[in-house]
Amino acid sequence: MPLRWARAVVALAFGVIGFVIALVALADAAHSYEAFLLVIVYWIGPWLGVVLADQYLRRDGVPVGMLYDRAFRNHAGVVALLAGIVVSVPLFSNQALFTGLVPRLVPGVGDVTFVVGFVLAAGTYALLFRRVAVGTAGHAE
Repeated sequence: MPLRWARAVVALAFGVIGFVIALVALADAAHSYEAFLLVIVYWIGPWLGVVLADQYLRRDGVPVGMLYDRAFRNHAGVVALLAGIVVSVPLFSNQALFTGLVPRLVPGVGDVTFVVGFVLAAGTYALLFRRVAVGTAGHAE
């Protein structure tokens, strides 16, 4: 299939899927939109923690050669992102579809998933970054 047709098919398929999801969520659009935004925040917090921690730890500048090195893998970022999500969502999320352990036991805490995921991912990345930096030859980390 030519690339132009493949793009059209993918755009049409996702358009139909989005339309069906919108119809299902239309009964209570505001509540569904809020739940959607919370789910996005659950991964954006840890992702932002990794990105900002990486920028802070590389304040001398990113080695340009590393950006073009296809063999380079930064596993610390993925591990820290997943750790932030896996710990913060089950423990601290508070929404209609799922309530974490802490908000269930202490309702006054509310949904602090973003903050916990951000701090946990940034801290995990900072710890793993130092190990990667020492063990990586040829890359000035």
